[in-house]
Amino acid sequence: MNPSLSFSSSRRGQRGSAFVTVMMFTCVLFILVGSIIKWSVTERRLNMRTAYWLEARNAAEAVAEYGFAQIVTQFNSYATPPTFDPGGSNALVRPPTTFFSSHVNTAAYSTSNPNGMELIGGTLSTIPSSGGLFFVDPSNPDNQMDTLRGQRVYRRDIQVLARATVVPPNGSGTPITAYVTEKVSIRGAPLFAHAIFYSDNDLEASPGPVLDIYGPVHVNGNMFPLAQGTVETGTANAVNFRGPVSITGDLYHAWASEKVVSQGRGYSSSAATMDGEPVGYDPVSFVNGSGTQVNLKGGDGVWKDSTMGAVNSLWINSQGRYSNTTTPAIDQLKTKVSSTFRQYAAQTWGGNLQTAAMGVQAYHPISFTQPIDAAGTVPDPHSIIDPPDTTLTSSDPYFAPKSEVETQKFATQAGLYIQVAVTPGTAGAANPADTHAINLYGPAGSAPSGTAAADIGPNGGIKLGAVPAGLVTFIPHKSTVVTVGSKIVGGVNNNKFPVTTTVNGGTVSTATVTYAAASPGASKVVNQGMYDQRQDAGINLVQVDMAALRSALNNTVANTNADGKAIVDSSGGIWGSGTWNGGVYVEVKSAAGGAFPGQTSVALANGQVDSGNNLIPTVNSVSGLTVATNAPVYILGHFNADGANPTVAGSATTPDDGKTNVAGAAVSAQIPVAIAADAITILSPNYFGVAGANGSAAAATNATTVSAYTNLANVRNSASGSVEVAAAFITGIVATNGSSFSGGVHNLPRFLEHWGANSAAIRGSLVSLYKSKVATGPWAQAYYSAPKRVWGFDKTFENGTFPPLTPRVMSYRRVDFTDLNATTFQAARHTLWPSRF
Repeated sequence: MNPSLSFSSSRRGQRGSAFVTVMMFTCVLFILVGSIIKWSVTERRLNMRTAYWLEARNAAEAVAEYGFAQIVTQFNSYATPPTFDPGGSNALVRPPTTFFSSHVNTAAYSTSNPNGMELIGGTLSTIPSSGGLFFVDPSNPDNQMDTLRGQRVYRRDIQVLARATVVPPNGSGTPITAYVTEKVSIRGAPLFAHAIFYSDNDLEASPGPVLDIYGPVHVNGNMFPLAQGTVETGTANAVNFRGPVSITGDLYHAWASEKVVSQGRGYSSSAATMDGEPVGYDPVSFVNGSGTQVNLKGGDGVWKDSTMGAVNSLWINSQGRYSNTTTPAIDQLKTKVSSTFRQYAAQTWGGNLQTAAMGVQAYHPISFTQPIDAAGTVPDPHSIIDPPDTTLTSSDPYFAPKSEVETQKFATQAGLYIQVAVTPGTAGAANPADTHAINLYGPAGSAPSGTAAADIGPNGGIKLGAVPAGLVTFIPHKSTVVTVGSKIVGGVNNNKFPVTTTVNGGTVSTATVTYAAASPGASKVVNQGMYDQRQDAGINLVQVDMAALRSALNNTVANTNADGKAIVDSSGGIWGSGTWNGGVYVEVKSAAGGAFPGQTSVALANGQVDSGNNLIPTVNSVSGLTVATNAPVYILGHFNADGANPTVAGSATTPDDGKTNVAGAAVSAQIPVAIAADAITILSPNYFGVAGANGSAAAATNATTVSAYTNLANVRNSASGSVEVAAAFITGIVATNGSSFSGGVHNLPRFLEHWGANSAAIRGSLVSLYKSKVATGPWAQAYYSAPKRVWGFDKTFENGTFPPLTPRVMSYRRVDFTDLNATTFQAARHTLWPSRF
């Protein structure tokens, strides 16, 4: 053997083996790297496709939401919008191109552009299909944060279909299309499905006695709840909200004004100091999901309002008076709102107390959110009780939204239109009082073509025959100063008394009367009409007699006028069959045109009804009554109720006959009634003297007895007794300002007497929809003391029985959002519009 040769061959073999091994590893490495690169490229491609898919899906969802917004706008504007037929004039339109990235094809879908965008609105589907009210079940977890839970609403659903396509750039992949569908649930909640509804005004509550509020409460604004029991009466009391509360603004345990004279009673701690009424620290409670009342004040002693106790830093001392009295209170409060309130409220009250922090949206009647001029002005809610706008023409560039407002007015909807034109008198004994002319008209548009202009009402209704005796009576104010004396009530002529001998007419401004400082003991006798201490003015009364209306409608049902009490048409025929719809509108106007004629108000008389009887009969299958007017209203004693037990708590919720119209049970004889006016004042049963069998009424000429309506010196005469009213109210307020307090929701219905131990039972719904324009006297306690409040939400309303012409406030909810594929999308298109697809 040659050792050297053997060694050399071995080394060469080893080198060859190493080379092969290296090459093998290199090849494997190249293969691995190639695989990794290929995997990486594939993964990147997949990631990009996923990103494009998400982009398409988000784009399709955005398209659907754009359709949702258009549907909301349409239903806010019109009670019945035109169809959303994709081939019609009111089809949903695609969003602007600026909404999307450059990858989204924003052109319209078509057979020539299959990658285009498409948005389709369906047809209305009524839920339930019977057309009845839909109950928003509070026990359904899906409804926990629904502000309408527990209410009965009119529900209609519309399906929306949307598609959007992303086209990858530079031809890097095939287009990706996403298809989605959602349903828009359109809910029209009857306004009186709320125990309390505030719009255009903040809700303030600061009573001394206990205030229990049953039923849903909604506020388009802020809420300022205070319990003032210990402060005002020395006895700890509470404000208890026993139903769900929704607030579009915030919740503050504070006064709404920084001005001391605008805080409750303008309390003075001493005769020489006006330092404002202290904030009450008695309980303010809201109900939680298990039905337990939970105090707004936490166990740690901190008020858990929207500021979570930070509001205390605004006080000058522990009594809750603002240290800064120059900056508006709301501006101070907003800086203290805490982000932790949302979670705390959700955990504590389980959806029964919601504010702007939870995204609560405002509810408005149809057509009252759309601009009516180039400045973007929306209609004043007060216009819902105003007369028709007879100057509106189709040439107006904003004719469409304005005409829709006209259709929502009570004046346009009412079946019976009463017009009272007032001609002013003048002050002085020798001068006449205000005079008047009364005409009755049928429903809007009932005047046939060719009718003479003099026989057409402002609503386009046909003029009817003479007013039946007693149905509508004009009682002008007339007062005489017997002696000059002290005027106790504050007001525009504080502590002064007219020297002029006689004042005739509610249209005579107190500014035209000579006033002088007075000495005690004077009297001012009201010979006609009445004197309103809050308004500091004499009042003409347009008295509408409920007993006479009942007789007239009984004659309509019987088709007879044997007693001469029927409403007749211009030819003497019995009126009302086929045209009566439960609505009465009373327009008070100046005969000469122009401004509202001074202090002329509507008095609702003889409204007492024995248990088991109706206020008015059912006519044309309509059971109920709504009286609306552009004037203030006085309710004279018991109304739509028997008045037998006004101090009993059940009087605030349950009709006199005990029937609540719950499904499957007997129907109550109590008809649903609503009163809509510039302001509403409740008077005790015998305010104008001894009440009769049908209730109370104002006499044509008053006796000269000492009473608040006949003697100005006796500004706080005692109420004649307790009162019971079963009706929903739509009314205005004089909002809190720099010089006065609004009176709060506990003074929303107005009073003029010293009620003492007497009660006012109100069974209905309280709605503050606008600011008063006629009865603008500020709230004060100088001219009255409040009755015991026995107020509640009418069970018949809670169970879905509402007055005729009840306005609806609109809300919207997204339901059933679903992804589709191309096949199911095409099938859905065809199902919605078979003639189109």
